[in-house]
Amino acid sequence: MLGNKDTSVPNLILIITTTVFSFSSMVTAFFMLGSQSLIWFLISAACYFVPYALIVAQYTKKYAHRPGSIYDWLKDSLSPKAAFITVFLWYCSYFIWMISLFMKVMIPLSIFFFGKDLTGTIAWLNLPPQVWLAVFSIMAVFGITWINNRGFQAIFYCLKISGYTMMGLLVLSISGNVLLILNSPEQVMTNLSNSLNVTSFFHQSSTRLLSQLPFFIFSITAFGGLDTIASIADKTKNSRKRFPKAVIVSSFIILLLYVTGIVLWSAANDIESLRQIQSLHLGNLMYGLMENLAQSLADSFALSAGQSVLLRQFFIRYTALAMGIAYLGLLCSISYGPLKSLIHGTPSELWHKFSALNKNQMPERALWLQAIALSVAILLLSISNSLLAELFNQLTFMTNVSRAIPYFIVAASFPFFIKKKVIAEESLIIKSRGLNFLLSFSVCACIFIAIAFQIYEPLKLGNYLNFSTLLLGPLAFGLFAHHVYLSLEHKAAQHSQQEK
Repeated sequence: MLGNKDTSVPNLILIITTTVFSFSSMVTAFFMLGSQSLIWFLISAACYFVPYALIVAQYTKKYAHRPGSIYDWLKDSLSPKAAFITVFLWYCSYFIWMISLFMKVMIPLSIFFFGKDLTGTIAWLNLPPQVWLAVFSIMAVFGITWINNRGFQAIFYCLKISGYTMMGLLVLSISGNVLLILNSPEQVMTNLSNSLNVTSFFHQSSTRLLSQLPFFIFSITAFGGLDTIASIADKTKNSRKRFPKAVIVSSFIILLLYVTGIVLWSAANDIESLRQIQSLHLGNLMYGLMENLAQSLADSFALSAGQSVLLRQFFIRYTALAMGIAYLGLLCSISYGPLKSLIHGTPSELWHKFSALNKNQMPERALWLQAIALSVAILLLSISNSLLAELFNQLTFMTNVSRAIPYFIVAASFPFFIKKKVIAEESLIIKSRGLNFLLSFSVCACIFIAIAFQIYEPLKLGNYLNFSTLLLGPLAFGLFAHHVYLSLEHKAAQHSQQEK
């Protein structure tokens, strides 16, 4: 367990804030909808994120010393079987996401070292780029697993470094935009007006709120990640007191960062001019906007051509460095937290072959098995077989809904958590039962809307395969988890009888 200094409330706030806050989501929100995006972030924060943060804070206040996170939260409120199925769904969705993240981690590192993305052009030894991408991705898988096996202190250190570099990126972005505003104050009102009236980036939408529903889904996902951090709360000292407080404070800081960032980008930049830049698209948006910010600063302060190039390269490469380290920190946490919750939160008899801890108190065998499974998946995808690529696409679609369902169940279980008096009423963060039930309903309603839209969207476009996958995916994962639970329960009973 980490020392008091490492797990102080300020350190926890830093890690939670920089893990949940997404710089990419913030600049994408500005580019997609301008200042109009603020209303959706405020709605998402008020109806989803802050209520969900309060629910998570209450659960961690009760269970922060336990290793199961979501499993422990649901076991008493619902049932062990429901808790297991939920955690299994949660882990599977993260496993699929990890494959995608590991295959993207080389992009920011390439930009940092070479100033541009070279991952699609490497052809050493006459091998195609996708093979080298797979090699580097697999190296990253085993590197992250090696770090995780060195103990939670190593994971926490990576998260702290990630937090500091992300704060540096925020300072760079905010100070750059503030300098533009101070140097050209006459442009601020024009820029804000353009940002408020810009056409939506989404097709067939208008300035009416209901037509911008896709952005509501986007703004909800921009607040994701709280569950990952909560899954490692048991590894921090005095977590029952410190973690809930850090979660609540962080939730308001995260909202403030989104609002501040969007307002500053809107005030300092002409969004219409940015959208006319042919090379700027959602794939390179974060780097493109930071490069444009550097160029605007260079023009504003009449820097020479050489100085402009230097400033642009600094902005681009630091952005890539921050995102690369953020990827590594995120991968350290999501490759450990959900797995730990699955095999150590659930009864140890279910995983007696994989739950053994090494000298650093890490499930080494389970982590290496996960690394091998991730590597095999990455290697198969690198073959570029169209069937495998389509299969992975469908798995990704399956997890789009499956990832949201555990959050829905956590929120829906909260009233049962209170009704069953799992925790004494005087220990509740919010004493009012009615208000706690309202928090649960608000989060469930938001997630229901998000899931319904995700299912309806491919149906509207006539993509019936994706529509079927979204519907059948959670059902398939749930049935498989149910089968696994019964099978493991049967094996655990046999193992117990043999020991007797």
